[in-house]
This record gives sequence, structure tokens and C-alpha cells, in this order.
Amino acid sequence: MSTNLAPVRRFIQPESGDDWPAIAARVLPDEPAEAAIEQLKSWNLHLVFRPVSVITPSDIVFVEPPRAAAA
Repeated sequence: MSTNLAPVRRFIQPESGDDWPAIAARVLPDEPAEAAIEQLKSWNLHLVFRPVSVITPSDIVFVEPPRAAAA
């Protein structure tokens, strides 16, 4: 059986106590802080819009945008 897996996005699992500024500083250090936080939030709407906006070590945080669909 042959299976072709689609490429995946890079992600991290946060450390205990992480918040958006801490993650942004670690994974996007060359970006201005506010811009990095906004980028991360736009790639992680599943975390931004949940009822309690607390980031936990069991979360998946994408650190790059979605990839374009393969033609």
C-alpha cells in the first residue's frame, strides 16, 4: 500500500507558563514583538477563539502559515 502524506506545518508545544509574547520571542526573534504575536495568532485561530485563552503545554502552536495546496 502506497501512501503520500501531505507536507506538514512546523509547530511547537508550548512550555509551561508560555504566553503569546514568550512564544513570539522564541520562534520569531527577528520580527517586531507585536507583529510576531499577530502572525502567530493568525496561524492559530483554534487557540485564539476558544473560551479560555490560556496556552497550555498540550496545545499545538503553528509557527508558520498554512502551505499552499499542491497542484
